[in-house]
Amino acid sequence: MFSKARKGMALSIATVLALGVLAGCAGSGNKGGETPAPSGGGQQTGQKNPVEIQFWTISLSPTFDDYINGRIAKFESENEGIKVKWTDLPYDAIEQKLLTSIGSDEAPDVVNLNTGMALNMAQKGALVDLKAEAPETLSIYQESLLQGATFKGGVYAYPWYATSALLIMNTDIIKAAGLDPANAPTTWDEMTEWARTIKEKTGKYAFMPDRNMVQFNMAGVEWLNEDKTKATLNTPEAVAVYQRMRDWIEQDVIPHDSITKNYNEALNRYMAGELAFLLTGPQFLTRVRDNAPEIYAVTDVAPYILDKGKKLQASLMNVVVPKASKNHEAAIKFANFITNDESQLEFAKIVNILPSTKEAAKDPFFSQDTGNPLEDKARKITVDQMAISYDFTLGIGGKQSKVHEAYLKALERVMLGEITAQEGVDWLEEQVNNILAQPE
Repeated sequence: MFSKARKGMALSIATVLALGVLAGCAGSGNKGGETPAPSGGGQQTGQKNPVEIQFWTISLSPTFDDYINGRIAKFESENEGIKVKWTDLPYDAIEQKLLTSIGSDEAPDVVNLNTGMALNMAQKGALVDLKAEAPETLSIYQESLLQGATFKGGVYAYPWYATSALLIMNTDIIKAAGLDPANAPTTWDEMTEWARTIKEKTGKYAFMPDRNMVQFNMAGVEWLNEDKTKATLNTPEAVAVYQRMRDWIEQDVIPHDSITKNYNEALNRYMAGELAFLLTGPQFLTRVRDNAPEIYAVTDVAPYILDKGKKLQASLMNVVVPKASKNHEAAIKFANFITNDESQLEFAKIVNILPSTKEAAKDPFFSQDTGNPLEDKARKITVDQMAISYDFTLGIGGKQSKVHEAYLKALERVMLGEITAQEGVDWLEEQVNNILAQPE
């Protein structure tokens, strides 16, 4: 099971990095993880008739059948009178199926959604505000991750499992430049200086930048107002992000094709020994190990670069309770259970994910010696970063992809020197406001 889980999670995390969402761990499994339970007529715990709650997840079956069914069995043993029926659905089907079920008065009780889907449903008034109905349950989670599905003061999801990023580095290149990999750069100013030195001393590039729009968030930029009706991104911090990218091109400290190439190209160059750093998730260590063992042998890891916002990106899955559920009390109890410290720690021991709860993140498991020192170090770094990690999904549904396209178009023109950084941000602000004004 462990090998299947590793393979499935690697595929899903590739989707995370490409799309900014965690699409699920493995398997296709449309209804493949269905747990039968007797029907019941009760509406709340404490009634004599058993309550049956419907639990939907995204692409966790069949790889994680043992885990999910085991947690359900434990919950049922501790909560007499509540039965859980589990259904697993493909990523591309769950949101529409959920909307349809709510419209037909057959809503599930507990649903696994990514942050974008959760925010979309919250804005439609379709989810339970957990801060209003169960505020005492929220304290176990990292505050930064709870913010992912916060809307107008309400909290509409329990954060579940997450992924993060770090610096993967070729120590041979770094040492050849006279630098110390044990003191890796921690800010973009430091990374820029390292990049100049590496290029000068070795003729190689230090890194290819991450072109994702979350660079604004990590710099402290708020993209939208609270109502998500107007862009608020035109700030000195946003201009600084674009200007930094342009400076790197002008100073020849990053490859010129960084203007258009994505992380796959960076990975290939790193494995070819052409880059000193790779800015990506720890799961890609396996790719390096399997495809470039000579590079893996000289690879080390360090925390991700912090920008002025002192925040990092996390790709997050959540668990929500639809307002149309007829069993709020039982549903909240189970949603809180499947995302609690014990449940998340058990899941993290099966597959390379990070927990969203405070105590689970402190468990000795994340610092133990497993015989794979590089992976052990990476796991410790990323779990320690969770307290400052956020899911930066904007919560504007399909419009987010259009915003990202506009962000990239402006960035490319700035990096090519066609417009200034300020002009790029001005144009982007106009485009985002136009996108927000479009009908759904």
